[in-house]
Amino acid sequence: MHRAHGRICRVALVPLSLAAAGPGGGPVAAQVADTDRPISPAVETIFTVGVVEGAAWEMFGHISDVAFDADGTLFILDDLAGHIVVIDSAGDFVRTISRNGDGPGELGQPIALVVFGDGRIGVNDLAKRGLQLFSRDGDFLDAVPFSVAEGMPGSPTYALPDHSLLSPELIGVSVSTMIGADEGRPITRFRLDGTREVFYAAWDDPPPAALESGAREQVARVVASPMEAFRPPLSLGVLRDGRIALVDSIGYRIKLLDSSGRVMDVLERPLTPIGVTEQIRAAERARRIAALRSQDGSVPVSVQQVGGRPGDVSPEAMRDALREAMRRAEDRIRDMIFLEEIPVIASIAVDRSDRIWVQRTALAGETGPTDVLTADGRYLGTIPSDGLRIPAAFGPDGLLAYVERDAFDVQRVRVIRLADGRLLESGR
Repeated sequence: MHRAHGRICRVALVPLSLAAAGPGGGPVAAQVADTDRPISPAVETIFTVGVVEGAAWEMFGHISDVAFDADGTLFILDDLAGHIVVIDSAGDFVRTISRNGDGPGELGQPIALVVFGDGRIGVNDLAKRGLQLFSRDGDFLDAVPFSVAEGMPGSPTYALPDHSLLSPELIGVSVSTMIGADEGRPITRFRLDGTREVFYAAWDDPPPAALESGAREQVARVVASPMEAFRPPLSLGVLRDGRIALVDSIGYRIKLLDSSGRVMDVLERPLTPIGVTEQIRAAERARRIAALRSQDGSVPVSVQQVGGRPGDVSPEAMRDALREAMRRAEDRIRDMIFLEEIPVIASIAVDRSDRIWVQRTALAGETGPTDVLTADGRYLGTIPSDGLRIPAAFGPDGLLAYVERDAFDVQRVRVIRLADGRLLESGR
């Protein structure tokens, strides 16, 4: 075994006639040191936007997505306001794009935002069942329809250099489509001419047995999959040359795909997944139930009256129905299925310098560290759990945008810059 200091394990997936084969016939992988090298990148705050009281544009209803363009201009998608807030690289307000509505160029239920390499802005809108395209100056350009039956892109959505989109999630896909789907978790490429294709079928753990609701003598039954804890992640990032960094497994294994979806390289570190114990199961159930019961502004379950006139159902009956819905939700958590191991990686992202940020998992209530590496296999170091996290968006020249909440629970966007454009500074 060859040990290369400062590099992660890199497996080159090339034809065996062009690569040295190991005893099992597969490519030989170099091994690396399995210890973390702490780094603490120096940063400076550039600006923060979002206030309790102020101009209409800066009182955010709900920020669903943010993105930078090549010049460092920040685009903030406020789905409740139905518009995009545009902020220049100095933090000054430029304009808003679009508004709530059903007309051309208006937004109904926007969930994701992308900025293409040519400067166009795309908004994935569930209500419009497609992508709304705008110029950088805010002019409405076109609408690209998506088939709800075949599935619309979810969130997040990623723009590729050829102006197509990648989505690891499908929304609205029909039951018949799901039944006929290939094994695995499909990552779908959507093109702006309305066509689509499966870009890559990511690995998936064997599905658990479904739960049936209703008497067996009924003609129809409701079938629901049990809740699963610690499912393998499905997270990706796009490199400047169009390659895709993808994680879809339990171990520390990052696949590098070419623009056609073919796996070209695999980056690994010898980090062992944590085995799931009964104590971990109990802590995860308790965490999810506490989140379900929390009064943090989110509504985990809702009850609506079906039929009759408004007011026919008493408030007490509605409260009883809500309590029953909460009880069922908690029972589903208690019956949750656990894998035997916690995946090593929680998510990944790629910055504008093609560095791969790897957020590692941690136990319930804890934050894991973040590795930073390059696509050619160089391990740059690990940011401790109390340091920088993967941002909501990476910008040029070391810009990072974080969506946060202030002391009054108001959403805001904080933009920082890696000092002097440098990512790494010795943690010592």
